[in-house]
Amino acid sequence: MTGLWAAMSPKGAGHGPTFDPVHTFYPPQPPAGEAGFGPIPGTYVKGIPYNAEYQRKYQDLVKETTEGKSRDDFPACFPYGVPRMIGDSPVPIEIIQTPDVMLWYANYGRTNRRIFLDARQHPTEGDPTTGGLGPSYSGHSIGHWEHYVLVVDTINMVGGYFDETPAPYSDQLHLVERIRLIDTNVLEDQMTFTDPVTMTAPWVVTRYFQRVAGRAPGMTGATPPAPPPGSRNVVRGYLTLGDRPCVPNVKMDANGFQVAILPQELDAEPPQTAKPNSNP
Repeated sequence: MTGLWAAMSPKGAGHGPTFDPVHTFYPPQPPAGEAGFGPIPGTYVKGIPYNAEYQRKYQDLVKETTEGKSRDDFPACFPYGVPRMIGDSPVPIEIIQTPDVMLWYANYGRTNRRIFLDARQHPTEGDPTTGGLGPSYSGHSIGHWEHYVLVVDTINMVGGYFDETPAPYSDQLHLVERIRLIDTNVLEDQMTFTDPVTMTAPWVVTRYFQRVAGRAPGMTGATPPAPPPGSRNVVRGYLTLGDRPCVPNVKMDANGFQVAILPQELDAEPPQTAKPNSNP
C-alpha cells in the first residue's frame, strides 16, 4: 500500500469534497465565473445516524453556511483530524507500510497518523507510559491483518468535523476500518463509526482511493496520470516532507465563527495553532 493515494468520487458528485459523496445533497452550482472553494453553502451529508440533539445541531450548522458563516477551523491552522484526513482531503495522502507500523501523511490537512501493527493495545487512560495522555488529533490506531484485509481500530481523537459541511463528531468517536487493495492501484477503506455522544447507531462509509504516480498535485512540475485500474504497474509517488508553516487566513471569534485576519493584525497577533485544553 506504500505510495500516494487520491480519493475517488462517484460520477455526478457536486462541487467540493465531502465525507460521503455518494450520500450528499449538493445545492445547484453557483453562476459561472463566481469563485468558490470547498462545498457550496447548504451542502450536507445525508444518512448520518445522529441522535435528535445532533441532528438539530447539524441542521443549524448547515444553515449557518447558507448565511455566510462557518465554524470550520482548518483555515485557522487547526489539523484535520483522522476522519477528515481520510474522507475529505482534496489532495492525495501518502502511506508508508512497514511490518511494525504504517504511516499516513497528509501535508495539506496537517494530520499524520501511525497505525501500530506490532500487537500492542490501546493506551490505558491516564498512564503516560502507554501513551494515555488524552485525545489528540491523530488519536491512537492499532491494526492487524485478516488475510489480505488490514483491520484498524482508532480511538482518543479530538472532537471535530468530518468535512466542511460541517458534520460534527465528539471526542468519544470510535473508528474501525477494513482496508484492502481491490486492485494494484485501487484501495478500499470501509469505515465504521460509533459515537455514543452524537449517534444512535454505527455509521458505515466506504471510500476508494487511486494510486497517484509520481508527484502529487500541488508539488512542482507536471503530475503524471494515475495508473489505470487493472494495471499491474506500480509507480510509487511520495510527498516532499519538510517544514510547512501554516499562515492562517482566518481566526475563530468568541462565538466560534471564522473571521478574516486583517493585514494590520498579522504582526500584532501570533497565529492560533492549537485548540485550548487539547493535546495536538
